[in-house]
Amino acid sequence: MNIIIIGVGEIAKKFLEGAKYKKNLKIKGAIDIAENKKGKTVSEVTGISGYEDVVIEDNIEKVIRKNEEHIIVHLTKSHIPDIKEDLLKLIEYGFPIITTSEEMTDPYLKYPEIAEEIDKKCKQKGVTLLPTGINPGFLMDFLPVFFSSVFRKIEKIEVIRINNASKRRYPLQKKIGSGLSREEFYEKWKRGEMGHVGLAESGSIIARTLGLRIKELEETCDPKIAKENIKTEFFDVKPGECCGILHRVNIKTEENIEINLFLEMSLDAENTRDEVIVLGEPPLSIRIEGSTPGDEATANVVLNWISKVKKLPPGVITIDKLPLPSYWI
Repeated sequence: MNIIIIGVGEIAKKFLEGAKYKKNLKIKGAIDIAENKKGKTVSEVTGISGYEDVVIEDNIEKVIRKNEEHIIVHLTKSHIPDIKEDLLKLIEYGFPIITTSEEMTDPYLKYPEIAEEIDKKCKQKGVTLLPTGINPGFLMDFLPVFFSSVFRKIEKIEVIRINNASKRRYPLQKKIGSGLSREEFYEKWKRGEMGHVGLAESGSIIARTLGLRIKELEETCDPKIAKENIKTEFFDVKPGECCGILHRVNIKTEENIEINLFLEMSLDAENTRDEVIVLGEPPLSIRIEGSTPGDEATANVVLNWISKVKKLPPGVITIDKLPLPSYWI
């Protein structure tokens, strides 16, 4: 299978490392508009050997090979308005697309008109567009949806993710407010510059998949404050400064089933874990100790969807459209 990568960043590096373990997978092209990457080989930019013959271009037309089938792996921006035109152009080529854009987890939540436009274009061109990732895309939406299938009755779904960001990449440590004051944190939150993109979409897609009607969706994000000095490769956080996010999404539904999501992503986080708790019959929970590594697992999820994406129907294939068992009201 021939792969074209859009966006040669940190997730792409993990993807390329994992691609070496997949049989019959060939990286045929890579696209990135950054001036310091254009014209260089993928191996030069990522430091990963084996891709010395793949030159990074700034336009997909330069890497598409006529009479060859491709799968496009889209690893760029988080927000739908920023990627709308790119996706519409990519759909024109008629190849399956896998995207890690967080808001595409449920594009109908905030941008229903754009979602309908993209879905319509996909169906016209016979293109499957699959949003995926680890969070969103798996841990706080796909996993609880799949887990829900073993219940006779559900009253409440709670998902908790506590992740240690101390060893994560610079953009993520910056995104969680490392070193900011409380005031700076909340100002950035108001401007949409703080917090985890996709948490609301995770909650809404759970509700949509289970056939629940959202009555109220509340999203809040507060800073975690350092009690002692925390030093990472990129930040030196002092006591009283922000060292992470405490991000919550609480959903009430017409069916009186609550969905509560809590994400702590912080420097030197303790009791790290991913946990799904369901109040119902029977009362059960799933717990992953230590928390799933975000970047590596996201790349792996994308890699493992590649062999299956061609079997999916045309359109934007959100979790509610996947043929997997789940609870229904």
